[in-house]
Amino acid sequence: MKKGPLVFVLLIILLSACSLPGGGSATQTAAPGKAGSPCGDGVCSGPENAQNCPADCPSSALGTSTGSAGDAPLYMTTMTHMEHGFDDDENQAVFEQHIQQLTYGMDLADAYGARLTIESEQPFAIANTKWSRNFMAEIAARGHGVGTHCDFGFRDEVMPPDKYSRFFAENKALVDALVGAENNLGCSGGGGANDWALAASMAGFKYLDGIVGMHYLSMPLANRPDNTWTDDYIRSEGYHMNAPVDLYQRIYPFGVANAQDFVADEAPVIVVSSGEMGPLVGMAEGVGEVGGGQCRPECVLTDEDVNALVAKIMDINQKRDRSRVAKLTVYIPAALFVEENGDGLRYFFSQMQSLAQQGIITWATQKQVYEAYVAWNQ
Repeated sequence: MKKGPLVFVLLIILLSACSLPGGGSATQTAAPGKAGSPCGDGVCSGPENAQNCPADCPSSALGTSTGSAGDAPLYMTTMTHMEHGFDDDENQAVFEQHIQQLTYGMDLADAYGARLTIESEQPFAIANTKWSRNFMAEIAARGHGVGTHCDFGFRDEVMPPDKYSRFFAENKALVDALVGAENNLGCSGGGGANDWALAASMAGFKYLDGIVGMHYLSMPLANRPDNTWTDDYIRSEGYHMNAPVDLYQRIYPFGVANAQDFVADEAPVIVVSSGEMGPLVGMAEGVGEVGGGQCRPECVLTDEDVNALVAKIMDINQKRDRSRVAKLTVYIPAALFVEENGDGLRYFFSQMQSLAQQGIITWATQKQVYEAYVAWNQ
C-alpha cells in the first residue's frame, strides 16, 4: 500500500487548520528563544492557539472552550499617536527620541508576538522626510501597523463635508508619501461637529479608529447616549470618553453612510472601527468609561492596570457575539515606551501572549482588523 499520497493529504489538512479566522493577516509570533512548533505536531505552543490551530489547541488552558473554528476572532490592537503638538519637524533631537521610544516598544512587542499600530499627525510625518529617515516605513517593514492621526475637528466650525475632507486629505498625503496609500487606509480621530464619516471617506480613508466622545458632536441629541450629552458636556468632559459608550456596540466594526449616528448603514462609505478600552495606564481606574476615574496629575502603569484589562477581556470573550469580528484597542503613548516602564510593559505583553495562546485574542494591526472585517462580511 502506498502511503505517500495519504501523508501528503494529511499534511495539507493540518496546515490549512492554521489559517487566520476572518481572512485577516494578523500574526502571533513566539517569544525569542521559543521556536514555534508547526500546527499538527500535537503541541500547543508559540504562536498556536485554539483559533489558528485547533488541532493542537482544542480548548482554553482555563479548562473551558474558547470557541469553534467558525467563530469570528477577537482582535487585540493598540494605538500610539504621534501628536499634532509634537515638534519633531523642528527639533531633530525630539524626532530621534521618539524613534528610540518606538523602537523600544516594537522590540518588546516582537518578543511577545504582539503588534503595535503607530498613527502620525503632521509633525512626525514631516520629520521623516526632513531628517532623512523614513521611520514610518521601517515600522511597516517590521510588521507593525501604520496609519494617520487626525488631531482636528474638535473645535472646527461647521462646514460642507468636501471642505472638511481637505483636513483629512492633507494629513493622509503626508503619510501616504512615506508608506504608500495601500498601507495607510485608516485615520485615528477627526471627530467633531462636521460629518467626519463622509469627509474621511472623501479623502480616501477606508476606516476610522480612535473613536471617542467628540465624535458624537456630529449627531443630533436624540442619537447621543442621553440628553445630558450636550455639546457643552462633550467639549468640557466627555470628549475623550470611549465611544460608542455601550461596550457591546463599540467592540464590533461596522459601516456607516454618514456621521449622524453609530448605527450600521446598508450603503456605508467608511468603517467605524472603535473597540476603545482607554489608555493602558488607566485601566485600573476605568479612565475613558462613563463614570470612570481620572488620572490626576497622571496615571502610571501598574500590574493592577494589566490585571484589570485581562479581567475585561475575559468577560468580553464570554459575552461577545461570536458571529461578528470583534476588536479591542488600548492606547499607549510613545513616552510610555522607556526602560522605566519595562517591567510593566513586559507584564502587559506576557499576559496578552497568554491570552493569545489560549485562543482568546488574536493580535492585529488596525489595518489588519479592517481587512479581516471586510473579508468576514463578504
